[in-house]
Amino acid sequence: MSKPQVRAMIPWRRLTGGLFILAGILYVLFGWPDGQTSIRYEVPREVTAPPQWAKDLAPHLAAVSVREFNIRRDSEQTLRISAVQYRDAEGKERSALFLPPSGASSENSLRLDLWRETGAAIRQNAQPDALFLTWWDNAQRARFLAGVNTWVDAPEDAAFPDQDARNFWQKAAGGFMSGERNRQLAKWLAMNAENALEEMKKDLPKDQPVYLLVSLDDLARLNEIETLAGTTLPFEVRVFPSSGNIHTQIAAVRRWASDKGTGSYLVQQLPTGDVRAWRITSEAGTQTLLARLLPFTSSLMKPMESLKLIYQSRWGAYLSLYQWRP
Repeated sequence: MSKPQVRAMIPWRRLTGGLFILAGILYVLFGWPDGQTSIRYEVPREVTAPPQWAKDLAPHLAAVSVREFNIRRDSEQTLRISAVQYRDAEGKERSALFLPPSGASSENSLRLDLWRETGAAIRQNAQPDALFLTWWDNAQRARFLAGVNTWVDAPEDAAFPDQDARNFWQKAAGGFMSGERNRQLAKWLAMNAENALEEMKKDLPKDQPVYLLVSLDDLARLNEIETLAGTTLPFEVRVFPSSGNIHTQIAAVRRWASDKGTGSYLVQQLPTGDVRAWRITSEAGTQTLLARLLPFTSSLMKPMESLKLIYQSRWGAYLSLYQWRP
């Protein structure tokens, strides 16, 4: 098994390329990959029968098999990614990436529960011919769980400047997607929201209902979005330690969000009792489509009239589903 290795030497928000992407995912799921952290990609060859958790997702189409991929931090922590293999209604082989349950953390089990609930909500609320705009990993899950049509269904190779990262995600995601759709979606997410919606009117089919789906974990994909959009988004993240009083934690988050920031923030309570918080550091950042779709305080205070929120999950609005009404 090939185990290419990359070493992180500098703080996460200053990392670049494939290492930045990995650091973002590891930070959101594990905590800060600080110091002399060694990150290794592990691409196994074995294919296993679908485990019980994949069946419990109650997908629109049954899983055929699961491949396991690992991203390892030093020799201690491993981020396991499961690629669920299935066939769509036309018989085409597809993949859907999930984080399987882990004994080290209950976050993954919660994510699976929320995706299961969201899949059911999509089937219940969205028209059968609807088109979904969402980042590629969300799109894979939405297709598997609800059988929906998506604007993208795999990543673009240009989002991963590092060769090791590119090889890893190509295998894990079931290949790359050609064309400009990933790049266009990234540009829309990074643009002023009103301008993005105006562009979408020109480029999206006019005879299909359109839904937008976002996840808090999209923030772990910031560098992919930034690379394809050709810009930098003014979002920063920090974990606040567990406190006996949630109000004390939130007060600390508010102070941090206002210090060198706009005061706009979102929080996610972790099973450990810690709080993961994001802040926006420029007013222009608060007006981007990505910020307006996510539950930042600035977005909650002024929802977009043309986007109807039809479903929002538990866990700090981990998943949000909007219907676009142009």
